[in-house]
Amino acid sequence: MKFLALVLGTVREMAAKATLYFLLGVSTAILLGVLLTVSSSVSTEGRTLVVFGKEASPPLAEDMFSDLVMKMEAGLTGGLFLGVVLFGVFATAGLIPDALEKGTVDLYLSKPIHRWELLLGKYTGGVVGIFAVILYFLASLWLILGIKLGAWNVNILLSSLLLTYIFASLYAVISYFGVLSRNSAIAILAGLLYLFVAAELLENRAHGLYLLSDNTIYHAVIDTCYWIAPQIPAMQATLLKSIAGGTLDWRPFGQSLLSSTALFGLAAWTLKNKDF
Repeated sequence: MKFLALVLGTVREMAAKATLYFLLGVSTAILLGVLLTVSSSVSTEGRTLVVFGKEASPPLAEDMFSDLVMKMEAGLTGGLFLGVVLFGVFATAGLIPDALEKGTVDLYLSKPIHRWELLLGKYTGGVVGIFAVILYFLASLWLILGIKLGAWNVNILLSSLLLTYIFASLYAVISYFGVLSRNSAIAILAGLLYLFVAAELLENRAHGLYLLSDNTIYHAVIDTCYWIAPQIPAMQATLLKSIAGGTLDWRPFGQSLLSSTALFGLAAWTLKNKDF
């Protein structure tokens, strides 16, 4: 019950932040845009996608039309991922540093709760808040496109869980630096630098970092960094591919589970040894 109360309290804390409402507002605006502008028409030649009242595709057989809709869903989900990352990081990065401020942390630690429970409660609350936004957008998108276009892609519902999982992997990085620095700005910067710089460089190491040196030890170090860090670009790519009708590769998700768990464990160990 103590843990649940901590999670719910964290979600309420997020609800008080304008960034979370901004995410919900942007999601709603996009959904209304899809609802009002996208439809289809059926003729003897097949089904045609209609956008803003104009035909956006030639008449297609039902299976080809479904493929087109799935690609559209993948594109919208990719846009959601970018939005969730940018604003989700800002909405959640301060949760742990704020809880570790002098006075606030004293209040928490005066209760019968372990430090790792405090960290896990804040972490879980942040992930749950982001999951609510993701589920709202993707479930609504699935319903709108299903009703208006007759294409029901169950993969987009599954992607709400996997997209949250990807964010949770990134949030493990943010949480570690939040504990280490007790500074929201540093946690935000670390998360964004990892996502847009470090993770991309490691994912495309064969075309970038490898070219800096032919040394086998150097390449081994780069590979080690890749395998011990959450593979966010790989997870995102295979998720969008699966929404568009491709096969989901579970390997980066499994590897990221191990690395995120290790990062969270390191954050818990760091918090345990901090003096307040």
